[in-house]
Amino acid sequence: MRRRGTTSLNRLSQITPPPVIMSVVTWADCLVALQQRQVDAVSTDDSILAGLMSQDPYLHIIGPNMSDEPYGIGIKLENTDLVRYVNRTLERIRRDGTWNALYRKWLSVLGPAPAPPSAKYRD
Repeated sequence: MRRRGTTSLNRLSQITPPPVIMSVVTWADCLVALQQRQVDAVSTDDSILAGLMSQDPYLHIIGPNMSDEPYGIGIKLENTDLVRYVNRTLERIRRDGTWNALYRKWLSVLGPAPAPPSAKYRD
């Protein structure tokens, strides 16, 4: 199962034998379909799976990650003040321990907190 508009579909199509895919609109729809046994699994990134797991103690993440995809923040290029503000805030969060605290609060079901990711910029 996957939520519409996600990057999971391409990865799922590479599995042999190919799974039967059910697409839904929201992550809540994924959770309900899983709980009602309409599907056997949900495919998405770990942070979303952690959120689903926090709502149902019977859910577990199994198997290795299927991919490693970066997160991004999109800001208009001409909005340089906002770009600088966001970059400073992200750097502070990495440096002052906030990143680790947020990871422990929201993603601890994924295991110990890894080191904060380094900044990567794209045009």
